[in-house]
Amino acid sequence: MRATSSGNLGSGCAASKRAGQATGNAAIGWPPATVWVPACAASAYLWLVFATTVPFPGAIGLNYNTLGTDWMVFDGAIGAVLAGDATLIYDGDRFTDLLNTRFAAWLSQPLPFRPWTYPPSFLLLLAPFAGLGFPASYVAFQLVTAALMIAALRLIARDGDACRLLTTMALACPAAAINVIDGQVAFLVIALTVGGIAWLDARPVAAGLILGLLTFKPQFCILVPLALIAAGAWRALAAAALSAVTLAVASAWTFGWQLWADWLPLIVGHLFNPDAKWIAYGRMWGHSVHTCAVLLGAPAGLATAVQLLAACGSAAAVVAAFRSPLRAGGRTGVLLAAMVLAAPHSGPYDAIALTVAAGLWLADRAAPPLWCWTLAFLVWLVPLLSPPLLVAAGRLSPLLVAVLIACLLRSGAATPPMSRPLRAMVG
Repeated sequence: MRATSSGNLGSGCAASKRAGQATGNAAIGWPPATVWVPACAASAYLWLVFATTVPFPGAIGLNYNTLGTDWMVFDGAIGAVLAGDATLIYDGDRFTDLLNTRFAAWLSQPLPFRPWTYPPSFLLLLAPFAGLGFPASYVAFQLVTAALMIAALRLIARDGDACRLLTTMALACPAAAINVIDGQVAFLVIALTVGGIAWLDARPVAAGLILGLLTFKPQFCILVPLALIAAGAWRALAAAALSAVTLAVASAWTFGWQLWADWLPLIVGHLFNPDAKWIAYGRMWGHSVHTCAVLLGAPAGLATAVQLLAACGSAAAVVAAFRSPLRAGGRTGVLLAAMVLAAPHSGPYDAIALTVAAGLWLADRAAPPLWCWTLAFLVWLVPLLSPPLLVAAGRLSPLLVAVLIACLLRSGAATPPMSRPLRAMVG
């Protein structure tokens, strides 16, 4: 059993709307003022932080130093590798010194510790942006990946109302503002995940090739094989494996095998004996289950066990979703939310995936009642409760994600098979 595609890339919202009308889907409707007014206020606040970060860093909300500090890590890594200093990027202290020297004119204060922990395959995806310079590459990456995300959401939307809801939520949510402020990759993660699942039925090989690219961020790809196995999507699974291996081999061929030899023991070390600086400046500033458990007073061993339990529960939810009669949107929502819950490290920008998951849940309901909009609004607010290190209420956000997953699993009913004429119209 595989997810049902909502159409091809060129069909867009208009074709999705025609399909929704043909199947008799009721309109989603507009959220009540008690939801959309504070939701708009929350987004306006974060986008105001974005607008003031360069001229007045820290004047409003958290001090993000400057725009694109995470993109500095990506740009600095590909720059160092192309300059022939590849061994530098996995030395966290030296690499941070490089960033502080290279971007001194952009920073309002030195970066405390910014290591590179991504696999070398990510460098291959960054290479096309390497020659643009920092400001242009930062802007270009955000625009390109946002466009890819929008295209993927148009694929998964079941009708025009759903299409507009999803794109508006994904681009306007507070997490999107933080993603742009930091120069992060959440748009790309969502584009690959949603686009891959949307094509799973109609184009399984293409879907697998897309999903295989998620290996550039390993903590978010671990549930994908389980989803494909549960759906019986064997061609997509084989294509995903081929895509992942090809990306890894191509990166090794381009940048040298030593990068992989350096990265593998580093990532294993992070799993079993993480660097104290990474814990202090990285993991504890995220909102993973482990981080929230530690902040709630759990000892490290218990927090690790709770994180493992969350990962197992997330895996079970994904298997249940992809073996069930849920629509493609419901399955994709479960996968997105489960990816965040299972990840040993995630940031507030990754909450875009939660917002999209909530949007897919709303889009699967006709005229959602107030409690549905309220739950989606609470998900919307997760980035404002980050980091849990500073905001105590944020330490309960994993429970909210678990509730969202449960609602997604309970919401779906099988979609009646499309007629051939309707399939032709949708694409």
